[in-house]
Amino acid sequence: MDAAVVHQFLDFFQDFVQLCQSENWPKNETTEEEMKNAFLVANHIETCLNKLHEKDIVTDFLALLQKDHDFPNFFLKTCLADPPKYVLKKIIQSPTKVSQMDIGFKLFLEMYSKEKLEMCLTDLMLETASKETLLRNLTKEIPKEKILEFKSLILLSELNHCEDPKDILSDMFKNLNQDNMTLLVLSVLSKDVKYHKSVNSIVNTFIDVISRKSPNNKSLWKHLFNIDDKIFVQLCLQHADLFKLIVRSLADCGRLLRENMSAEFFYIDITYSQLMSVVQTICKDNNLKIEFFDVIGDADVAFWLNML
Repeated sequence: MDAAVVHQFLDFFQDFVQLCQSENWPKNETTEEEMKNAFLVANHIETCLNKLHEKDIVTDFLALLQKDHDFPNFFLKTCLADPPKYVLKKIIQSPTKVSQMDIGFKLFLEMYSKEKLEMCLTDLMLETASKETLLRNLTKEIPKEKILEFKSLILLSELNHCEDPKDILSDMFKNLNQDNMTLLVLSVLSKDVKYHKSVNSIVNTFIDVISRKSPNNKSLWKHLFNIDDKIFVQLCLQHADLFKLIVRSLADCGRLLRENMSAEFFYIDITYSQLMSVVQTICKDNNLKIEFFDVIGDADVAFWLNML
């Protein structure tokens, strides 16, 4: 490569790395055009790196860049690993007004795909300190389901790094709403081995709370039975011990309704039609249907078959 071209590349990379190092970018006064230029530069840096890789000189080039400008090696690798993502990270982690974050999302989507934004946000969610601010200000381009997935990753990560996750989970189960229930169920569906500890903590808390059969936990059952059918079925398929407890609780509901018992002090508020809907959802899956009737046993089989 010509020496003049190498020098031009070095100057260009130096400007970008210095932007990444800047503690004062972006500011409240940073314009949309300036943020757009940062993404354009990041995009060009990415193209340059690809060309350097093709010529098999990227290692030598970065060594020269580090030598000439004394950039820390780890920092250099971090900001050049995915330049557009690093610019987005700078915008998210800056102490500027939240409208700047919205502008950053909008510009990113203009230049890249929604899938790339979702992938970057998934990584950044686990890094940024202002997670709640980030979640509240996600662009409308990101669907609610995807935001719940991001929240699930945050929860699993936090539980992984928590010495005793019981306090966090206890608070969540005491203050359940529909979104939190969906969040908890989505989290236990994670198959990522690095979150095995967190998943077990949530499942064990579920089992503990359900086993108490306390009237104080009526909201748990209400929200559990109202989550999306596919998610509920997946929960039952992946966690057999939890599913058996759910079925035993449904059997208690069936007994209550069959015998016209008072529901005043019962631990689940449920009508016959609601019970039938839950049972039908379970029995749409043949494996769960078999397990359901194994747990129910021979008593009053006709009562349950009439629901199908």
